[in-house]
Parts: sequence; C-alpha cells; structure tokens
Amino acid sequence: MNIGIIGIGNMGYALSVALSKSKEDTILVYDRGKYKAPKIKNVIRADSLMDLVKSSDTIFISVKPIDAEKLFDEISLNVEGKTVVSVVALYPYSRMVEKMPKAKICKIMTSIAAETGKAPVLAYCQKELYESLKRLLERIGEPYLFDEKIIDALVPITGSGPAILAYFLDSLSQYMVLAGVEKDLADRITNLVAYSTSTYVLKKDVDFRTLTKKVTTPSGITIKILQEFDKRTLKGDIVDSIYSKVKEYIKL
Repeated sequence: MNIGIIGIGNMGYALSVALSKSKEDTILVYDRGKYKAPKIKNVIRADSLMDLVKSSDTIFISVKPIDAEKLFDEISLNVEGKTVVSVVALYPYSRMVEKMPKAKICKIMTSIAAETGKAPVLAYCQKELYESLKRLLERIGEPYLFDEKIIDALVPITGSGPAILAYFLDSLSQYMVLAGVEKDLADRITNLVAYSTSTYVLKKDVDFRTLTKKVTTPSGITIKILQEFDKRTLKGDIVDSIYSKVKEYIKL
C-alpha cells in the first residue's frame, strides 16, 4: 500500500516514522517548504503534491489549520475513492466532506509522541472506515473512536499534551537545579520519574488517585507538598486554564 503524508513538520515527521514500521508499505511525503524526511528506506519524497495524491491509497494531512482550506481545494478532484486522514486540529469534519465529497474521510487527533508508536489516537469517522483503518492507526498508538466534539475538546490533552506535560516536568527539573543538580541530569532524572510512573500506572492499571494514596503517608513530605498544591488550588487552576482556552475555539 502507498501511504501519503502531506505536511512534514514535527507532526508529519512523527507520522512518517510511525507508519514506516511496516516495510511492505511505501510512505510518500511532501511539503511545500524545506523539510526533513526520515532516513528510512521505505520513506520517499514525492516529486510534487499531485504526484503524492495520485500515487497514494491513503493520505494523511498534517498541515497548519491556516493552510488546510487551500490544500483541500487543491486535492479535491484527485481523491475520489481514496482515504483521507486529517490531523488538522479543530478543522470541521463536515467541511472536509463538503470539499472532498467523493473521498473516504477520517478526522484524527494525536501528537508528536506518535513517533514512539504509543500515543493515543482519537478518531471520528464512519465506523466501517474506522475498522478498516484501525490496524494502520495502531502503528501510531492506541486508537479510539469518539464523537467529533469530544476530539476537539481533548486537543489540549491528545495534541498539546506533550507540551503541557513538559511544562510541568520542567518545574520538577528546575527544583532539582535549585537543590544543586546540573540541568541535564535534572532533566534526565525527571524524565525517568515520568516514564517509570507512567509505565507503572499502565502496567498495574491503577488510577491517579490510587497511585497518590500508595505514595503518600500521614504527616510525610509527599502529603504536605500535595496539601500545599491544594491550598494554592493548583489542580483547579490547571483545569480552568485549559477549559477557558478551549472555549475560545469550540462550544463546550
């Protein structure tokens, strides 16, 4: 199968790495500007946008929202019978159907962590199409079929999640620097804590509150730190910050 990826920024690059895992498929990539394609045998630069579109069975769209409208207009006459998978954040499914009525369209949301093959992949499309795409999406991570409104509401988690997590993990790293640890080592230790904790939660299938109870002890330093967070309403402020910004883009 030929898989095309239009837009090779950070997201498109991650998709090309994840989707190239099956050596039976050819991954065609294209971007209007200068771009870096993975040096993987079955990842090939297309000569042009139309070359990619006409040569691909399934096409992933990974461009900026501001560029999506023009792109869909350009390819609309050449995607009849093809599957188009959009990773364009908050771009309406109905608008894609309107512009490409003869294509099979699926809207997904994931993040640059897709490069690991372990990212969540939220999808909105007809169930039959989702089932036919599922094995392909599993190269990216763990796919789930959702209503479009939920996918849009969860963009800060599935799409922006790595940046938001990095923001808070950097706070832990900065504390270690304050305690006398060099920044590179502080980042390394913080990443190990995050990775091992995430692995533990997934392996043991425990929720976050249960994990918190396992780590804290009465009058211990952990519970005192968490109480200080609650005193400063840190958790509520995080939720409110995300909610207030999402409301600027969609109606919740």
